[in-house]
Parts: sequence; C-alpha cells; structure tokens
Amino acid sequence: MKAARKSSFTIPARAVTAIKVVVFLVLLAPAGQLMWQAWQTYKGIGDGLGVNPVEAVTHRTGDLTLYCLLATLAVTPLRRILGQAWLIKLRRMIGLFAFFYGSLHFATYFCDQIFMQDEGLNLKAVVKDIVKRPYITVGTLAYLLMVPLAITSTTAMIRRLGRRWQTLHRLVYATALLGVLHWTWLVKADLRRPLAFGFLLFVLLGVRAFIGLRKRKAGQAAPVAGSG
Repeated sequence: MKAARKSSFTIPARAVTAIKVVVFLVLLAPAGQLMWQAWQTYKGIGDGLGVNPVEAVTHRTGDLTLYCLLATLAVTPLRRILGQAWLIKLRRMIGLFAFFYGSLHFATYFCDQIFMQDEGLNLKAVVKDIVKRPYITVGTLAYLLMVPLAITSTTAMIRRLGRRWQTLHRLVYATALLGVLHWTWLVKADLRRPLAFGFLLFVLLGVRAFIGLRKRKAGQAAPVAGSG
C-alpha cells in the first residue's frame, strides 16, 4: 500500500520561495489592516474599528487565530494528497502566525481587563474572570498550549527534541479543539460559523488519522515483506 501519492510535476525552489513570500504577506495583511483601522479610530477619521474597537479587535484576532490553525492542520493532508513535499515548508510559518494572532487576541482581552475597567490595575480580577467564565478559561488554556509550540518551532529545538518534538506538537490538535469550543461558548446564539469551522476541523483530523493509520500499517508490513 502506498503511503503517499506521487506527483507528476515538481515546483522549482525559486517558485517555492516566491510562494512562501506571498503566503507570508497574505497572512500579515490582516494585521496591517487592523493597525490602519486602529489609527483611523485614534484620529477619528473613516470607519476605523467601529463603535467598539476592543470588541472588534478581539473577535477578528480570534477568528484569524482559528483560521491559521485550520490552515496549519490542512498542510499535511494536502501535501500527501497532492504529492507536493514542499508544502510542509509552509506549516511552521502558518503555525507561528496562529500564535501571533492568538497573542494579539489574548493581549487585547488582558489589556482591556487591566486598563479599561473601573477597578484599574487588578491582576486578581483578571484571574478571577478567567476562572469564573468557562469560555475564557478554555480560550486561555488553548493559548497557553500554543506557547510551547511556538517556542519549540525553531530548527535548533527540532533537532534537540528529536522524536519528542513531534509528540509535543500534537498539542495543536487540542489547541484547535479548545479554540472551537471557546468560539462556540462565546457566540451562544448564531452558531453557524463556529459549527462550520468545527466540521472542517473534524474532517481534517479524520484525514490525518487515516493517513497516520496507513503509515502505521505500511510500517508493519515492511518488515514482513523484507523477511520474505
């Protein structure tokens, strides 16, 4: 049984580099748009971030975090289905963008609780709020799970951890699932978008599980064939 589909065409290294640059700019563009709209809000020109800038930034960075997580999980299935090994080079960059937007999302909530509330600078109130509201508890846990993934995404850490790196980075599955739960709990009323995202997530996880099962079966069959 073949572990992966072989592609009939290859992409030159220069083209791969160009694709990486384009993907980087595409993923960075929403941050640039947020900065521009924040400037508009500060200056009182244009539409800016609307009547509730904090809520707008919080929701949009949260959405972007989940979109990047979904794209990260889609890389491996696409690589194996299309037979394009170079796609794996995009995974780390997309994953780091997920952490970047996740950090903006959490920082927006944290700064709002610290500086914008009537109580003023009160860390105990933030901790109490995280523990009190389940969807914030789940969201905070999802973000904390992303931290070790980002820290160990360097080439040096990959070499240092060896096989343990792959085991550690399976936390991305839990992060994505907790992110969907966080979004669903937050929305409460119109669940179409979080449920659609959850459906796509479970499809991706199912495809990855199927690929992993095929690899395991192929690995078990190889020694038998070799002994014959």
